[in-house]
Parts: sequence; structure tokens; C-alpha cells
Amino acid sequence: MHFGTTIQRGIRSRIGVLTALALLTGLSITVTPTAQADPSDPYCGHEVVGDIEKRYTEMKGRTGPLGCPLTDELVNPDGVGRRTQFEHGTIYWSPRSGAWPVWGGIGEYWCSDGCERGPMGYPTSYEHEVGNEIQQRFQCAVIHWKRASGTATQAWRDNTCV
Repeated sequence: MHFGTTIQRGIRSRIGVLTALALLTGLSITVTPTAQADPSDPYCGHEVVGDIEKRYTEMKGRTGPLGCPLTDELVNPDGVGRRTQFEHGTIYWSPRSGAWPVWGGIGEYWCSDGCERGPMGYPTSYEHEVGNEIQQRFQCAVIHWKRASGTATQAWRDNTCV
């Protein structure tokens, strides 16, 4: 298993959109930085529930690769799935795919094509190493990611749905 360490542009953009919507509608969103998190609070002031909580706990919670939650559970734009955003990625859930983390270059590539509403659907596996690349399975695709040279990277997909 390969765990990313940074929130990439695609996932950060969702946080920005949510913040803008909250400002326009008068709702409030609470984001708790890690530095202020109470060590006795395993979810850093947020609620993590259901299958997302099970996956997060399996990944060692706040001390694991995702870090602290930045949101409570959110309803995805498709109206079916759910997600919780963390410091270093997001766990997505749907009834057909279960709960899986997405982050880094694969997350950025996936969200550049619509995230769960795009043609690849929801994630169905962890990222995993295959040779010199990282792969992650989605309902209708496998995303491949690898370092090309220096700081350059490549991402592409194999479609698995007809």
C-alpha cells in the first residue's frame, strides 16, 4: 500500500467550493487544525461515522496517513455517496463500492474528470504499487500514476466499463 502525504488541487478545490457555498448560504463549516486538536479526541473535533469510520480506524485514524478529519461526513454531489475530508486525502463511500481513500496524484487525476460523478465512478481499492507505478481501481477504470523524471509525473487510466 502507498499512502500519499499531501492534499492535491482536486480535493482542495472541494473544500474551497464548500466554504464558498457556506458563506453564500450562511452555514458554518468548522475546520480544526491538527496543532489545536485535543489528543484525547480521536476525530479532532469532527464526527466520523459508518463505513468511513471503519476504514479510517483501519488506517490508524489521526496517527495514520490521512491525519485529522477536516469535515464531518458530507453528501456527495451525486446525492448517493458520502465522503469525509482529511488533512491528507478523502475517504469516499457508496453503497456499491464501499469506503476507500483517495489522495495525491491519483486523486487529482480522478477529480480532474469529475470525481465520483465522472466516468470512472467511485474508488474500489486502496492505492497499490505495481512495478514502478501506483495504481488504484475505480468502478469503471484503473488509474495509473508514476514519477516520469525529476518532479514530472504521469497519470493515465485504463477504462474497465464498456
